[in-house]
Amino acid sequence: MDQNQNGDNSNLNQTSSNDYYYKKKNKIPWYQSCLIPFLSGIIGAVLILALYIGGTKIIDVVNNYNDEANITKAPANEKGGNIKDNKSSNKSVSKMIEDVSPSIVGVINKQKASGIESFFGGKSSGESSDPQESGTGTGVIYQSSDNSSYIVTNNHVIEGANEIEVRLHNDKSVKAELVGTDVMTDLAVLKIDGDYNIEPIKFADSSKVKAGETVFALGNPLGVEFANSVTQGIISSEERTMDVQTSDGVTEATVIQTDAAINPGNSGGALIDLNGNLIGINSMKISRPDVEGIGFAIPSNEVNNIIKDIMDDGKVTRPYIGISMISIEDIPSQYRKELKLTTDKGVYISEVDEKANNGLKKDDVITKVDNKDVTEVSDIKNYIYNEKKPGDKITMKYIRDGKEHSTKITLKEQN
Repeated sequence: MDQNQNGDNSNLNQTSSNDYYYKKKNKIPWYQSCLIPFLSGIIGAVLILALYIGGTKIIDVVNNYNDEANITKAPANEKGGNIKDNKSSNKSVSKMIEDVSPSIVGVINKQKASGIESFFGGKSSGESSDPQESGTGTGVIYQSSDNSSYIVTNNHVIEGANEIEVRLHNDKSVKAELVGTDVMTDLAVLKIDGDYNIEPIKFADSSKVKAGETVFALGNPLGVEFANSVTQGIISSEERTMDVQTSDGVTEATVIQTDAAINPGNSGGALIDLNGNLIGINSMKISRPDVEGIGFAIPSNEVNNIIKDIMDDGKVTRPYIGISMISIEDIPSQYRKELKLTTDKGVYISEVDEKANNGLKKDDVITKVDNKDVTEVSDIKNYIYNEKKPGDKITMKYIRDGKEHSTKITLKEQN
């Protein structure tokens, strides 16, 4: 009984305590009750306003960044150039490809069969037949007028042809005339008659391209069946000097290396930059089971020079020194010791044409040409090919047996 009573008293005390708490709590003045929601509303409005202003500032920063990025973009009427010319365009890649593609054409080499080939073709031995397709490649329209268009392609694409046919972007076939060729650079110029309303490709300055820049290879891999194909890659190396086998023997070629896919039929096609301007003419690739993505293009600056010579004279006339050269940088270090080379830069003479009578000898190292420093073979070739002609004189400084010497050379015409 006492326990029940104590329990009831305990409950009563607890209730009374709660009543007291609620009574204390409810003693807040009425104006404070109104003030709290009012202040909460003001704080909320301030937060929303701050977020809005901050968001606007963020958008402004992004827009300002975009405005700065657009500074290097060229006006719509800006002429061609590459990224390094600060003349990039606003076009999307697909639109750029669409605009450039009409200047890329197929080139078909047609040859006559004779002798035993004609016999198996159903004709008697010795009787010539109509020219048949012997090979295909690609070409690039670089000049156009109301009456004719000119195309640059590889020499090996049209070599030996009895007839040359050009397949335009719209699949129209046109007979082409051979204007001239240059075996050493593997270039040829063709002409087609008629007005086809095709915008010629623009040339970029190939001396300004850098490794890592995005490029596209346009052409007809494996023939006209895959015409108008595009592959993407980067510049793998700005300049390579390579020994190349031609129909006239081995020659040195200065090329741009790329990993853009280049396949048979792409020869003579365009390697272009992001603006659709020509960086080079696709020429060759290393084709081995253990190699992937090593292709080469003839630099557009060299293409431009060769085109001018062919258009003027129908051929390329080059000055001739009479030596075979290797860049010292390309000679392995162990061989440098054997050759007793005293410098890490310059051009090593590996062979001399005795008929050239130029005062140079095997094992000499060329360091300067007309007071211009020489570090690799292309320095000499580019200088004499671009700025000199047969009959001109040059002064060469070279090292022989550890001592510096100088000789004057009269350039001859290369056969």
